[in-house]
Amino acid sequence: MTFISVVSTIYYKRKAVLSVIEYKINVISELEKVGINTTVAKKTGIFGQETMKKFRTGDTSISLDNLNRLCCVLEMQPRDIIKYIETDNDREKILSKMRE
Repeated sequence: MTFISVVSTIYYKRKAVLSVIEYKINVISELEKVGINTTVAKKTGIFGQETMKKFRTGDTSISLDNLNRLCCVLEMQPRDIIKYIETDNDREKILSKMRE
């Protein structure tokens, strides 16, 4: 199993706050297990080409709608698919940004 980290940016009061979200699973492999590849995803409209590219590269900046579809197709909960990685330093940075 491969774990891929991608840094995403969250905006709070128009200020960037970094967080790390990573996939817990290999999304493409799991989709293939249920019979979905790029061609099927595009043909059926389940996922667009750009979303499939994000799954392949480990980019976790997908929409909640796509996460919902992924959960439905794979019969998993979001916590089975992604996880948030936080350190004490991250929490302090976020809280200090919120106080500004």
